[in-house]
Amino acid sequence: MNKWLLTLICSMALFTATAVYASDTIQKGRQVKVNGKVLDTQVEVTKDGTTITSTRAIAEALGAKVTWNAPSNTVEIHRVEGKMTYDDNQMSYANYVSLLLHGTYSLKVEVIGENLGAHSDTTIVFADGYVDVPENTDFQKLFLLLLADQVGELPNKRIEFWSNKELAKAYVSGEYRVDGLEGWSGLNARFGLLTNEGGSVSLSHILSVHERDNVSIGKYKPQ
Repeated sequence: MNKWLLTLICSMALFTATAVYASDTIQKGRQVKVNGKVLDTQVEVTKDGTTITSTRAIAEALGAKVTWNAPSNTVEIHRVEGKMTYDDNQMSYANYVSLLLHGTYSLKVEVIGENLGAHSDTTIVFADGYVDVPENTDFQKLFLLLLADQVGELPNKRIEFWSNKELAKAYVSGEYRVDGLEGWSGLNARFGLLTNEGGSVSLSHILSVHERDNVSIGKYKPQ
């Protein structure tokens, strides 16, 4: 493990910039607080005063589970009884880091395919440990950081991380079909994207077809 990454893990702090896909926004800088805590996510304001931010960030801060229903084109939010709240998540982060460092979550990766047709610069990688990570975006991003660090030098300009091996294989072979308004629902098995464009390396945590967080730490911090 690289020295810079170990230092970041031990500091137990993740700084991210959430990509919010919206149009006609005119103002930035507004904040959203949940139970007195400012959310670390991007907020924008439209001309009519509507606040636009990440549904996932707000829901998870309130202890809810967020899922994407591709067939119905719906973001679904469910309150889970006994699920950790925002404050509880912060206190349990140290325990999660300890579990990661002790190998509780598998960091094994397997290359499924490379140089795919129109995406000739892309490598598809399957990581079996992601599905075991708690459903908390900060925890998932830390896991993704470890995977990206493990991959090392990019064999291609883009590496996509997938959590489901069979869906990754279907994507590589092209043996899949559109099954919803948003296209193929199997694309939701993607959870990370590592890119290298002109020497600039970036890492994104993919939350759904339309939502992703840009990880901005260390070598992944925008220059």
